[in-house]
Amino acid sequence: MKLREVTRQDKEKIMEMYEEYMLSKLIPGIDRFEGIRDFEKIEKLSFDEWIEDLEQNKHEENLPESYSPHTLYLAINDNNEIVGCIGIRWKQVPILMTFGGLIGYSIRPSQRGKGYASEMLKLALEKFANTSIDNILITCKDFNFASKKVIEKNGGIFENTYTNKDDGYTYLRYWIKNRKSEQ
Repeated sequence: MKLREVTRQDKEKIMEMYEEYMLSKLIPGIDRFEGIRDFEKIEKLSFDEWIEDLEQNKHEENLPESYSPHTLYLAINDNNEIVGCIGIRWKQVPILMTFGGLIGYSIRPSQRGKGYASEMLKLALEKFANTSIDNILITCKDFNFASKKVIEKNGGIFENTYTNKDDGYTYLRYWIKNRKSEQ
């Protein structure tokens, strides 16, 4: 598997994946784009505008101070299929360090249960190697057992829970030590 940024050439495959998400059965308490909020904008923007939005969001100077620059990656399996997406947030801003975390991910419905999420998270963690971030916060809702398992498999150390008063959900907060810090 590999992670790579979205390009304009991915339009057809991205739209196929988007439609798959839209047609998928909802999991109670988890919305379609949990972990990949960038996908919520596809319906409102043209594909080219969406790509431009992704590019703008990578640069801190384009964002409000309380936002983190972030990059959206596609997870591509050995058959050159997009199996999911993962977003990396590069700045430790208060809301992310409370319950949002620095990494959000989602496996497309037809590819779930195949171990892709664990591999995808492992590859995303490697992207922090050249940053000054020593510890990476990753969170999930307390009933999202699949995500909990993925985080723990990648070395996540449970710290505590956080109940968000805005949405009423309780989030599990995990820390993963940046592997560059171990060198």
